[in-house]
Amino acid sequence: MTGLLVSVRDLDEARIALAAGVDLIDVKEPRRGSLGAASAEVWRSVVAFVAGRQPVSLALGELVEGIDPERLPSAARANFAKVGLAGMRGDMGWPQRWRAVVENLPAGTRPVAVAYADWQSAGAPSPEEVLEAGAEAGCPYLLVDTYGKSRGNLLAHLSASELHVLAAQARAAGVELVLAGSLDELAITELLPLAPAYIAVRGAVCRGTRSGPIDESKIQQIKNILAAPTLTPSPSPSAAH
Repeated sequence: MTGLLVSVRDLDEARIALAAGVDLIDVKEPRRGSLGAASAEVWRSVVAFVAGRQPVSLALGELVEGIDPERLPSAARANFAKVGLAGMRGDMGWPQRWRAVVENLPAGTRPVAVAYADWQSAGAPSPEEVLEAGAEAGCPYLLVDTYGKSRGNLLAHLSASELHVLAAQARAAGVELVLAGSLDELAITELLPLAPAYIAVRGAVCRGTRSGPIDESKIQQIKNILAAPTLTPSPSPSAAH
């Protein structure tokens, strides 16, 4: 069954997410963007509190902004870490720069490749390019997210059929998909037949805006959707090529 990833911004929200039975707790600061990094103190406090009861992932920010190598030891004991690639499309050396960051993650913290569905407006590499780099780096997951949060959700930028093809390419490369990007209940229902490893949400489980506090009852609503039976998609003709 597809798991639920919820992004939290502090220790209080991590407590709510864990109590609600979230499958993967992601730590980020939504006011700093799609992959805004929280403080190292928040990282450490959430990882210490969760204490291995569920996996934890960390957003490290955008590569173009620079990832402070001195902060990376604070990611120790987190299961996963991810770096955004907005603004890197014109940099032919982005794969090497990205690898330099992920290869310096603490032992046991695995990298997650991040592709933006709105990659053209974000100035990011295409999802296919990111998938290739992620597979070469041994990433277990490809997160497909949106960079701009005011231009529609994931499906406003990539259709279900395009995502079906990408899912097939990821499976062939030994990488699982994580789908995010301002997803509401209707979008989640439409995406579940793709059998992603996780559906990732923030705004859908917040009171008010995505910067507001998360709500346990909203988390339960999403969990109920994920628990409902879904049809397994048949291979699309384009995915066979």
